[in-house]
Amino acid sequence: MKVTVYPGALKGVVQVPASKSFAHRALICAALSQGESRIKCGAVSDDIRATCRAVTALGAKVEFDGDTFLVRGISGRVSEDVVIDCGESGSTLRFMLPVALTLCDGYVRFVGGGKLGLRPLDEYLKIFDAQGIYYRNNSGQSGLDLTVRGDLIADDFELEGNVSSQFISGLLLACPRLAYDSTITLSKPLESKDYVRITMDVMEKYGVTASYDPLERKFTVFGGQTFSARAYRSAPYVVEGDWSQAAFFLVARHLGHEVEVAGVTPLSVQGDRVIADMLGMLRAVSPERLLTLDVKNVPDIVPVLSVACALRKGGTHIINAGRLRIKECDRLAATAEGLKALGAKVKEGGEDMFFDGVDKLEGGVEIKNYHDHRMVMAFAVAATVCALPVTICGYESIDKSYPAFFEDLKKLGGKFEITED
Repeated sequence: MKVTVYPGALKGVVQVPASKSFAHRALICAALSQGESRIKCGAVSDDIRATCRAVTALGAKVEFDGDTFLVRGISGRVSEDVVIDCGESGSTLRFMLPVALTLCDGYVRFVGGGKLGLRPLDEYLKIFDAQGIYYRNNSGQSGLDLTVRGDLIADDFELEGNVSSQFISGLLLACPRLAYDSTITLSKPLESKDYVRITMDVMEKYGVTASYDPLERKFTVFGGQTFSARAYRSAPYVVEGDWSQAAFFLVARHLGHEVEVAGVTPLSVQGDRVIADMLGMLRAVSPERLLTLDVKNVPDIVPVLSVACALRKGGTHIINAGRLRIKECDRLAATAEGLKALGAKVKEGGEDMFFDGVDKLEGGVEIKNYHDHRMVMAFAVAATVCALPVTICGYESIDKSYPAFFEDLKKLGGKFEITED
């Protein structure tokens, strides 16, 4: 489907959805706990549904009532073979792979669509080779198809810190269930460290702890720990607002719209909270100076941040954005291509993007289908300040993370039209 977004002013207050990052982890921790507990997280995206399917396949029971999940934890090991449909959720895949190897006696087949089959898994496959865990990987352009079987055992794991933090989080979630203590040592400095902080924060809420020594770049996880959701049987675990989704409307305000964002936690451990600081820098730094923004730890905000960079007078340089090339699409190339079509002066190469600010964006074009939720929402924000309407393909991809995005845009006065391809 396509959505045509018309230029026009936005005004009002938007309540951002619950953090997808927190919700994934809370659902897994609740599923690994005994008994029933509740998680309040508002509307549900496709990625969160994928994690619900994953824990259900392993024996948890998950119900959704209004804005709250009721989760009954996994009661024992799974003896039969299991299929886990990850949809297009990289978080679900990388979190649940090691967790499943602490629970299952049979084969576990992970399937999924989109570009999930192209997401790197080498860090896990090296562990599987070392521990004699069986795997067969038939993944590729057509999607994810990975089968594993075996028992993850406590170990001194070694990972590269500059790979996806999801590998670290997956091991952190799995290792407390092992019989003995484990360590995770990083051979390179930790990137996207705030996502790991989220994992450790949620684990602690569910009674399980891990420690990190930044000097040695080493996590220590004691084995034999038990996840407990007892605290959330009467009052629910409340998932905080999502800074990465708030970024779309914070950029809209930066571009001149009278928009207020509600529901985010100012002192959150979410790394994407730096969007507010980065927008402040775009306003404060003299146009005569080249402004450099390092997005190593916050790649998800780059598509919409780029809209603001394109309209900043002077030059702006985004660095350390290479991880965007292995998302739902090559987001570096897609962002540059789309903004050029709107009239921006931007180029990308390697891990960087370069902007020579323009006074306005023209619009009047159709943006191709990148099958990427963040592309759709970023270009929708850009379209509101273009001279002419912009048609964006792949409208339905917003269901992956923020299904109510256009409903919220409409509440603010945004005008758009949805049509079939």
